[in-house]
Amino acid sequence: MSFLIRTPLAAFLLVLSFPFAQAQDAGKTDIDPASMAKEVLQKLFAPSNSAEELTVLAKEANKLGVPRQQIIEAKLVWGLRKQDTDYLIKLLPEVEVLASNFDPSQAAVMPNAEAISSFVSYIRALRAQEHQDVEGFKKHILEAIWLQPGQANVFIQSIEKNRREAKMHAISVDLKTPLTDSMGEATTLGDLVAGKKAILIDFWASWCGPCMQLMPSLKKKTVMLTAHGVVVAAMNKDDENALSIAERIRKEQDMKIPWLIEPAERPFTKQFEIDSIPRMILLSPSGKVLFNGHPEDPKLWDALKKLDSSIEAPH
Repeated sequence: MSFLIRTPLAAFLLVLSFPFAQAQDAGKTDIDPASMAKEVLQKLFAPSNSAEELTVLAKEANKLGVPRQQIIEAKLVWGLRKQDTDYLIKLLPEVEVLASNFDPSQAAVMPNAEAISSFVSYIRALRAQEHQDVEGFKKHILEAIWLQPGQANVFIQSIEKNRREAKMHAISVDLKTPLTDSMGEATTLGDLVAGKKAILIDFWASWCGPCMQLMPSLKKKTVMLTAHGVVVAAMNKDDENALSIAERIRKEQDMKIPWLIEPAERPFTKQFEIDSIPRMILLSPSGKVLFNGHPEDPKLWDALKKLDSSIEAPH
């Protein structure tokens, strides 16, 4: 999952990567096979890599003789950074081998075998969650915490997410709740989603730096999803002067989508358990929650693809 707000997981990965990057910078600069291998390995750990770039770099690293252990570490770090559940589950057999054969002298960023084993348990928990195996999820996530208690906050995030998703499956949203947009016009979510496949709502506030940084991405989602019958809207959560602030931002960002104001009672914040923003909610025309999470979470595109198989996540 790439989150703009630094989560404990992101901070942990930064700590892992920093000494590695420093070590690479300290290496010699001559163009020889050893230097080329070091350079490719450093590129493997770059946060900006796409999945396709990672695959190409992994093959190149293998040809240059980079230890298999280090290549798997890079793949694991990439999957953890992106919080890409599908990718991590597919990688699980390789991570299990890495845990069984971990060699500290070959380590690129992982501190010890226990850290690898904890991530094995973490991925198994994610797999159990995908299969709605509650007991399996509990077992494996607790194993992850036991093996690496210093990263308990990382794994607790998954527990909280698991509980939230279970709650979201059970609720039905009142689409008739009266709303106004930033220009004072009255509407409802039901009015906006009528005749469409779903409505995607971006919850934001002017004081939220990551929210503002994701405005260009919101525009791109609008262009792409409107063509597939999905309405994209935004809902402002500023506590004071929400109407004027939202209208100012709408004009500055040149937004052409429904620019809504959440009522002062915060009915949606409470129902969706929004404790951090940016947050996106995908609702069906009947008020079922199809997705509740960060705008950059790959699971958003999984949910959208279930609505229309021709929808593809941007690369």
